[in-house]
Amino acid sequence: MSLDYNIFLEVAVIPLDIALFVYLLVRYTSPTKVNIAFRRFTCAVMITTFFDVVTAIVSSAHTLVSNPVHYFFNMTDSALASLSAFLFIYYIYAYCTMNQTASKLRNLMNYTLLAVNYLLLLTNPITGWVFTYDEAGNYIHEFLFIPVAYGFPILFFVIASIYMLRHHMMYKKSQLITMLLAILVAGTLFFLQMLYFDNVLITFFIASIGVLVIFLSLETPEYLRLVQATAELNEAKTREAILESKDRLSREVMLALSKAVDAKDHYTNGHSSRVAEYAKEIAKRMGKSEKEQEEIYELGLLHDIGKIGVSEEIINKEGRLTDEEFDEIKKHTLTGWEILKTITEIPWLSKGARWHHERYDGNGYPDGLKGKEIPEEARIICLADSYDAMTSKRSYSVPKSQKEVRDEIVRCSGTQFDPDIAIYLLEMIDEDTEFKLHGNLT
Repeated sequence: MSLDYNIFLEVAVIPLDIALFVYLLVRYTSPTKVNIAFRRFTCAVMITTFFDVVTAIVSSAHTLVSNPVHYFFNMTDSALASLSAFLFIYYIYAYCTMNQTASKLRNLMNYTLLAVNYLLLLTNPITGWVFTYDEAGNYIHEFLFIPVAYGFPILFFVIASIYMLRHHMMYKKSQLITMLLAILVAGTLFFLQMLYFDNVLITFFIASIGVLVIFLSLETPEYLRLVQATAELNEAKTREAILESKDRLSREVMLALSKAVDAKDHYTNGHSSRVAEYAKEIAKRMGKSEKEQEEIYELGLLHDIGKIGVSEEIINKEGRLTDEEFDEIKKHTLTGWEILKTITEIPWLSKGARWHHERYDGNGYPDGLKGKEIPEEARIICLADSYDAMTSKRSYSVPKSQKEVRDEIVRCSGTQFDPDIAIYLLEMIDEDTEFKLHGNLT
C-alpha cells in the first residue's frame, strides 16, 4: 500500500512528544497552574500528532477500510487539532489571574467556538459540508473543509495571541518574543500546508517543535514559579496603583467639594478642612487606627456638603437668623445625607453630614438622637465643628479666646457634647498654650 501523504516528519517527532510528556509527569511533582496548563497542551499535541499519522495511513488505505472508519479518524483528527489550539489559549491564560466576570465571558466565547467546530464535524456524515468520499473511497474536501480543519485552530491561536499582546506586561520580554514567533511560524505553516502542501503532514511536526522550544526556553518548574510569582507581583502592583489612584481621586474630589461649600461663606473659608484636621487628631488620641482616622478626616471634609443647597444670602446674613432662615439652614444635614448616601462605595461617608448637629442630650437635629444613639463619628465631628465655629470669625460672632472655648466645651460636656470624647479636645486645647492650633491650620 502506497501512502497518499508524507508522514515522516510527524512520525519523527512522536518519540520526542512522548519523552517530553513523560518528563513533565515525572518532573512536575508540585505543578503550578501554568505547569498544569502546559502539560495539558503538550499531551494534546502528542496525541494529535500520533492520530494525524494514523489518520493519514487510514485515509491512504481507502480501498481496504470502510467509509465509517474513514469518517471516524478524519473527524477525530480535526477535533483533536482544534482541541490542541484550544488548550493553547488556556495555557496563555494561566499566566494571568482573571476576575470572575472576565473568566466567564472568555470561557463562553471559547467553548462556543469549540462547540460550533465539533457540531460541524459531528453532523458532517449527514450534511457532507466538510468532507465526503467518492465511490472509490477517495477523500474529498468540501466547502467547509478549510474553515473547519484549519480555520478554527488558527482562530484559537489568534485569540491566544491577542490576549498575550493585550496583557503583555504579565509576560517576560523573552517569553513574549518566543511565544509570538512560535505562533507566527505555526500560523504561516498552516497556510502553506493548506495552500501548497496538502499531502505533507507538517503542522503537528511544527507544533511539537514549538512545544519543545517553549519547554527548553521557559517551561522548567522553577522558572514557572518565578514567572507566576512575578505575574502575581505585577498584578498586585497594578491593583495597588489602581486603588491608590482611586483613593487619590476620591480625596481630591472631596477637597474640591469642601472648598466649593466653604466658598459660599465669606467668613469661614477653610472651615471644612480645619474640622477634618481637628476630627482626625481627636480620633488619633482616642486610639483609632490610621484607616479610621482617614475616614474621620473625610467625614469632616464633607460634613457641610448640604450647604450647597442653602442660599448665600442666608449663609452670609449679618446678624441673627429668623426662625424660617434657621429652619432652612438646618436642612443642610438632610441635603448632605441625600447627596453622600448615593456614593455606594463609601457608605459611611454620609454619617457626618446628617448627624453632626445632634446633641448628646437629644436636643439636636435632624433626628433628635441621644447619647450613644448618635454615631461616634458624628459625635467627633460635632466637637471639631463647634471648636472651629467658636474660634473663627462668623457673620454673627467674633472668635472666642482659647480659655472661653475651653470653658464652653467643659460647660456643654454631657449636654451638647459626648463627655468621653470632649476630654481629648480639652487635652488638645491644654497643650496649645499659645493658641496656635487654629492658626496652624488656616
